[in-house]
Amino acid sequence: ALAAAAASTQPGELKTFRDWIVGCDNGRACQAVALVPKAKDGDRYLMLVLQRDPEAPAKAELRWTAPDGPPRRATLTIDGKEVAQSGATVVSIDPALAAALAAGATAEVTTTPGGKVGDASLGGLAAAMRYIDDKQKRVGSVTALVAKGPTKSVPAPPPLPVITMPTADARPPRTLNIARVTQLIGPDNAKCDYSTAKVESKAYRLDAKTSLVTVVHPCGNGAYNYFSSAFLVDEESTVRSATFDTDKPNPKDGENLGLVNAGYDPKTRRLSSFIKGRGLGDCGSGRGYVWDGTRFRLVEQTDMGECRGAMDYIRTWRAAVR
Repeated sequence: ALAAAAASTQPGELKTFRDWIVGCDNGRACQAVALVPKAKDGDRYLMLVLQRDPEAPAKAELRWTAPDGPPRRATLTIDGKEVAQSGATVVSIDPALAAALAAGATAEVTTTPGGKVGDASLGGLAAAMRYIDDKQKRVGSVTALVAKGPTKSVPAPPPLPVITMPTADARPPRTLNIARVTQLIGPDNAKCDYSTAKVESKAYRLDAKTSLVTVVHPCGNGAYNYFSSAFLVDEESTVRSATFDTDKPNPKDGENLGLVNAGYDPKTRRLSSFIKGRGLGDCGSGRGYVWDGTRFRLVEQTDMGECRGAMDYIRTWRAAVR
């Protein structure tokens, strides 16, 4: 069953087209993000994102980050020509704006008050929009961004996987003492000459039968990636390693090294892991899991495959939770 779940849990891939990176999730929701051009630093660069839901009538939107909050008025220009105005930090993309974005070289946003927010290269955006058209099966349809045609129908998106969580339990979790968790993570992860931290663990109640214990490793960490192990403890205090419906708790790490920069939110009952590509955090991969009574199931994955200043990670997997 675990092998079947891992095989069916396949996050989407990312594609880079010059100064844009694009990706879609398993429900065909897509997002393209502007990257800082390699010949330019990130100062006053416009964090521009194009996103579109998969349903046939869904409108594509272009949004950006305003450092001073939503403006009274924002003006979007392409190659010096005004193409849209908005009272927020988002505009709907109509056919005329889609054509201007595909043909343009540079986009700029100015606000009142505030002045210039920044500018972004549009190099590669046309290819990214065509990629979205293809992934959403809009090629040849009237709803396509660039790959337009006469077809009026677009296939419905595939249903999302549904994950059912067991009923929450308000009792305190089962815990493990330091000696036991030190033994569980092993000497290579627990003791080293360069570590200034001690072995520590946190426990959380998952359901009536199971508690989660996470243990941060004092050893083997990087400058900004901290590894943890996750264990399950039943009501008889029997311990086993937590299992996941993916073959690795973290993507692109080459080995099953455990969770990275992990956290558990008791309110949402979500276990998270976020591996950084560099300290700035503008590249890497994040995952969110929920407990289904047997193992942790992936409910969301977001990725950024280019370390080029973009902070808007692209969602490549999602599941519904009930």
